[in-house]
Amino acid sequence: MSMVIILVCRDSVDEDAVLGGRMADEDQGQELDTKIYEVRPSAGKGFGVFATKLITRGTQIIVEEPLVSVAMPEMVAGKGFKMMDMLSDLEREFQALSPEQQADFLQLHDFRFASEDKQSHLLTIFRSNAFNTGDKHVGLFPTIARINHSCRPNSGNWWSEKQGHRVIYAALDIQEGEEVTVSYIPLLKKSSERQQRLGQYGFTCDCPACQSEPGESDKRRVKISRLLETLEQRVYHPSMKADTNEKSIDKALSLIEMIEEEGLADYLHRAFKLAALFNKIGGHFEDAEMWARKALEILQWAEQGSIEAREILDFMESLAPGNLKENSIL
Repeated sequence: MSMVIILVCRDSVDEDAVLGGRMADEDQGQELDTKIYEVRPSAGKGFGVFATKLITRGTQIIVEEPLVSVAMPEMVAGKGFKMMDMLSDLEREFQALSPEQQADFLQLHDFRFASEDKQSHLLTIFRSNAFNTGDKHVGLFPTIARINHSCRPNSGNWWSEKQGHRVIYAALDIQEGEEVTVSYIPLLKKSSERQQRLGQYGFTCDCPACQSEPGESDKRRVKISRLLETLEQRVYHPSMKADTNEKSIDKALSLIEMIEEEGLADYLHRAFKLAALFNKIGGHFEDAEMWARKALEILQWAEQGSIEAREILDFMESLAPGNLKENSIL
């Protein structure tokens, strides 16, 4: 019988998988400089990734292909994934690696529950460090795996289906010596819920959002979650009244303000897009273009030619005189 244990993949966040020295990213048309960061010990967190000089907002920090990628195992309702079902695939992928790559794999964080003392190290290391790749596969990215979590991260985490790699980019200016952080989990949850989820990685988060006045932060995050869901449903409602739309514009602007106040840069492009869409519906085309440009800027930090970026470009083109159609949203 296959053993069922919890697969905790990071949501989202060394070449042959690790980029070394300098290299060009063909899709982005720019050269990445890995000298802008270093991997070194992080107090109470094992290792971490730190800026060696100022990393300005929008800079790509790491672009990494998965060292190992395996299909997502079967989910058992109420229990988790049947991890043992993917052990053979994982062992085969591991054996195909060079000795140096195997060493990179085995040096990563290995969290296991008390009941798992005899569990395969390959499985528990993989579970502790893997990211979903958006195609029903799970991948291990050794350098990105060294980036620690924050509930108020300074970096964005993007999976490029087109290029088959994961991109970490600076969502904010990151100062020299500052630790680069991403989110492992959905952030629009209360602190207690986030801590419970993060406990499955074997640590307690002590980021600023979890340390100082979590009650106020929790209220904002719950409100952001509800408002984001409401507006994303409402924007495609075909019979919205004019006054309702104007209120929706105000709510979209309020959403942007709350996201910025809470430091949730990963969610900004969605809020900008909503502001653009509601402004277009209301006939405020200049404002629609302004917010669309802001959304596009963030999306292009991660990937110039992504489907999401292309949709925003098409939206902006639809705002040009002669292209506008009655009741057209996208």
